[in-house]
Amino acid sequence: MSGQTLPLSVRVGIQTLRANPMRTMLSTLGVVMGAASLAAVLSIGDGAERFARGQIERRGLQTVAIVAKTFDTVDGLQVPRTDYPVFTPDDLRDLAAAVPAETEVLLSIEGRGTLTLAGKDRAALVMGIAAANPCQMGLHLWRGRLFTREELASGAPVAVIGYKLATELTAGRSTESAVGAELTCQGQAVRVIGVQESVIGERPYLTVTVPLSRADALMAAPTTPRARTLALSAARVEDVLTIKEKAEAWADRRNPEWRARGQVTIASQGLDRLIAMNQGILVFKILMGAFTAISLIVGGIGIMNVLLASVAERTKEIGVRKAAGARRRDIVVQFLAESVVISLAGAIIGATLGIAGAYLVTSIMRAQTMAQVHAAVTWETLAVAMGAAILVGLVFGTYPALKAANLSPVDAMRYE
Repeated sequence: MSGQTLPLSVRVGIQTLRANPMRTMLSTLGVVMGAASLAAVLSIGDGAERFARGQIERRGLQTVAIVAKTFDTVDGLQVPRTDYPVFTPDDLRDLAAAVPAETEVLLSIEGRGTLTLAGKDRAALVMGIAAANPCQMGLHLWRGRLFTREELASGAPVAVIGYKLATELTAGRSTESAVGAELTCQGQAVRVIGVQESVIGERPYLTVTVPLSRADALMAAPTTPRARTLALSAARVEDVLTIKEKAEAWADRRNPEWRARGQVTIASQGLDRLIAMNQGILVFKILMGAFTAISLIVGGIGIMNVLLASVAERTKEIGVRKAAGARRRDIVVQFLAESVVISLAGAIIGATLGIAGAYLVTSIMRAQTMAQVHAAVTWETLAVAMGAAILVGLVFGTYPALKAANLSPVDAMRYE
């Protein structure tokens, strides 16, 4: 019998709501507004967090760098060292085996070179890279492709260039046409196979990235020692400390004197910024969530008022049900079902409107700021919006439900 009680009570509650569509619709408005605001705030907040994480990743702030120390500071002056570690592809492969497989591991060298553009000499930042496994190589492409394993191994005359260089190389033509173009650096010709994205706040240099073994030919003779760097890019910023510990353990195993004599430094950055960023976004979500909670509370009060009026109007009906054998629990479930149905309907409509509003707001943000912020819809956002609405329905429907359940059958049937 109890298994049939809940469906019957819910069915009676829904039929009652359908009999008063205008009242039902008006009672859902507060919940619709609250759920819409909550869903929009959470979606925009999640989208802003993803954007911030992407910016941190693009700026290498989730990277652990193992750098050879090429100079000492004496009396405020930098004195070059004659003895410093030179990392090799063997070091690259050994390090890659010591860290999680999803970690990108690169060996790189950086220097200056002279480009010839439109008959004029231009300074460029040249970077040579080697990768332990297929990965993004720290390059975020706008057009074209990355290096193949064979091109990296053979030192092929191919390059991935920065967006700024691509615009100057094409000189009035479509920037996309830079892919496939020939470029001369230090008298060496290379073919452009890819163009990197334009990132807000990026270094204002003309950049050329080539396979590691090709890099020296494209760089001018250094005035100070030029060291190679091993870089590990964590899959998530939260993993940076773990990756750093593994890098330190690898360095001590590879050569105990490297760190003991201060020949290498192992540094990470970005974690502190991520913590600060997450705290800021969390404060934003809590603050805006508090404001949206007011709308939900107002909606809950509206539901309670509607149900109290419904109890007063249906007093005789309640008496008939109780006289026919309905228990106190059945009456409570009936009115709570009405409250939850109203709240859930408002939550579904509100969440839909809120997510649509979040996409509209982020499109305006992109148009005004050029920041690639997109609304993020996650199951957590939907769960919070639905859960909050159901909670409001239960909380504000409890008093009317108890009031209805406590009516005396005899007094209720005599009510006019």
